[in-house]
Amino acid sequence: MLSLRDEKPAWRWRWAACLFVLFGASGSSSANVLFELADGDPIINVAPQLSVLEDPTDSLGVNDVLSPALAGRFVPLAGNAASFGFSTSAWWLRFDLRNSSSEPITRVLRQNYPMLDRIEVWVIADGQVTQHWLTGDRLPFSTRPIEHRDFLFPLTIPANSHYSVLVRAASGGPINVPLTLYQPFALITQVATEQLALGALFGSILLLASIVLVLFVFVRDASFLYYLFYLLTYGSYMAAFNGIAYQYVMSDSPELASAIHVMLLLAALFFLLQFAKSILHIGRVAPKVGKFTAYIQLMVVAVLVASPFFDYSVIVLPISGLIVVTMLLVMAMGIASHRAGQPTARFFLLAWSAFLIGVLAYMLKSFGLLPHNLLTQYGFQIGTIFEFVLLSLALGVRVQEIKQQSRTDSLTGLGNRASLDELVSQQFASCAAANAPLSLLIVDIDLFKQVNDVHGHALGDRVLQRVAASIRRAPRQPSQAFRYGGEEFVILLPRTALEVASELAERLRAEIEGDDREPRVTISIGLACTSTRQCTTTRDLFRAADEALYAAKRGGRNRVVADDARDRRELVSGGMVTA
Repeated sequence: MLSLRDEKPAWRWRWAACLFVLFGASGSSSANVLFELADGDPIINVAPQLSVLEDPTDSLGVNDVLSPALAGRFVPLAGNAASFGFSTSAWWLRFDLRNSSSEPITRVLRQNYPMLDRIEVWVIADGQVTQHWLTGDRLPFSTRPIEHRDFLFPLTIPANSHYSVLVRAASGGPINVPLTLYQPFALITQVATEQLALGALFGSILLLASIVLVLFVFVRDASFLYYLFYLLTYGSYMAAFNGIAYQYVMSDSPELASAIHVMLLLAALFFLLQFAKSILHIGRVAPKVGKFTAYIQLMVVAVLVASPFFDYSVIVLPISGLIVVTMLLVMAMGIASHRAGQPTARFFLLAWSAFLIGVLAYMLKSFGLLPHNLLTQYGFQIGTIFEFVLLSLALGVRVQEIKQQSRTDSLTGLGNRASLDELVSQQFASCAAANAPLSLLIVDIDLFKQVNDVHGHALGDRVLQRVAASIRRAPRQPSQAFRYGGEEFVILLPRTALEVASELAERLRAEIEGDDREPRVTISIGLACTSTRQCTTTRDLFRAADEALYAAKRGGRNRVVADDARDRRELVSGGMVTA
């Protein structure tokens, strides 16, 4: 344990610290540069003046590091960020402070990567260790000198004094040590801004989760349920990632908090993949991608189940690999679905791109390639907010799809009986108000039962689809087509006179008769129009068209019969005869 290794006699502390001040400061060019606190800068980024020592064996104690032999081996930090990635080494960092004023100065040293397993800080002045803390997310929350989700260390620098600060960091995950010095009031302002951003993030997640839950209750579509689980698991993971869950929920159980943090991340990956498969219809548009996704989900579940039994340093690489594969796979699913013409894919790709941009900004900041500011520090969270909002728009498109499906016959793609019942009343009222004719055609496939009996229902379904395709192509003027039930179809022709509707019906009959694909079929059509028969209700119009259809059946099928109150006329192969 670190605390045991560093419990040395007081005289050895003082002697080593004195040597550190006398010799260590000259051992590196970076150590000669002091932060002058009297200048009054409210916020100081420590990284440019840090010097670093790597301990590959994780065996050095503070006295070893302060000895002249090692003090001179500190080197300036490469780059503008103290980010060392996944490393089994312990990392030592140091910098110097000076207060040349006549009054003591208070500063707060902040390390704002809350996932660091262990961080230890020593403050050294005049050969003595004046302050010392050992904390981390693998230690109880009570070890932190200031109760906050980040690591905050209060420093009091007396007047006309020179202090050195030594930091040791070790972790089973990425080792990021972003150090910043704050004036207390500047820190309060910064924390207030951050709390607002975090409140927006988690408030958005809770609001979206509530909306998605209500929508799922009404539409009963699995996509909404998968998205709800993704929201909840990923939102909980973000609470752990930002140190909030540890501070308020599991402050006395660091090991449990670490295990749950990993499990939440893996659960979020699983539900993200499941949601993407569902809303993008991957099983239909890209079956091979869907099958590969199922294999990746099995791997995620396997790592999730195994994660409580292994140290984070052991499973962190498999988890990182699954994260990378998931990110690429989700993008591939979005592209495949977009190419297939799925309307939800556009918003899905925008959402995922926004999230990746936020993650990229955060990573580039971590490696010192972008400046440390509100946008880069919280790029992860900002990208997440945009992702959730755009995914919600994708769900909105999905709602429209579901609504359309509820009004569409799944086999033929035409309107179903429910949509016919709704629209025929609207068109009847609209044409009556405009004193315009409304024509209605009832189409029936002749001897369709024989088709099913002889050729089977699968081929019968293809016949229905062929006829439906012809019905969609036939009208040249505004029309609405529906599957009425079984082998019957209805075509509404608003503002269309009987003669024009009769010509359209005959073209449709001739096209079906001329289709030489097996099995060959014919159709009978009954036609009625409000301009030639007094119809007070839609039922009257349907009854007239139905009577005309029966007349076509009795007359030998494969013909069009137009109902007329004055006389019933029959169109046979394009010729007009009296019925």
